[in-house]
Amino acid sequence: MKSLVLCLMAFVPQVSNAQKDTLIYIGDPMCSWCYGFSRELDKIRAEFPEVPFEMVMGGLRAGGTETIGELSDFLYHHWIEVQKTSGTKINFSILKESDIMYDSEPACRAVIVANKLKPGISYEYFKAAQESFYFHNNLPNDIDTYINLAVKFGINPEKFHKLFIAKQSQADTYSEFDLASAMGVKGFPSLIAKIDGKLYIVTSGYQKADRIIKLLHGRGL
Repeated sequence: MKSLVLCLMAFVPQVSNAQKDTLIYIGDPMCSWCYGFSRELDKIRAEFPEVPFEMVMGGLRAGGTETIGELSDFLYHHWIEVQKTSGTKINFSILKESDIMYDSEPACRAVIVANKLKPGISYEYFKAAQESFYFHNNLPNDIDTYINLAVKFGINPEKFHKLFIAKQSQADTYSEFDLASAMGVKGFPSLIAKIDGKLYIVTSGYQKADRIIKLLHGRGL
């Protein structure tokens, strides 16, 4: 979803002051605007290389029961806008696969599982999952899609499979969805800055990196 950058506004003041200033990204691998935002987020992270970076999965259509075929017109128009605005290339062929369930929970769970097995790779795996769906059109509800990605990151496929299907992993995934909601996130992608122990909404929706970088510098990050 595209929206204007919000003015930095403090909320959730009870956040611990003991932790360092941090950038927190809330997104979903199957969110088209998140896919378009990735290259902007890369620029933001490059501008603040020493600032810790965390991710929270948003659950765009977690548990969705509609098929891509049922949503194809809606998705097509959104993807056209994402491609035009961000310059990110999208493969529209998957919209012809009418019986694929559009449920973003498995993709989110895969990111969480991959990071558990190899801490620190959540963002790179997240981007790989995005490209897998939006460019290569791999099936988003097929566990093999995520196992194959895990192997590319040097993760044992058997261990990934076992953890992916574990009930605790699904519970952990929904816990992240709840956390995103508790943070006040209303749309994806969202970027939150934790500065001096307080959380600030930097953007809720797609924005160019230069605007966000300017905003963060102005706040003293």
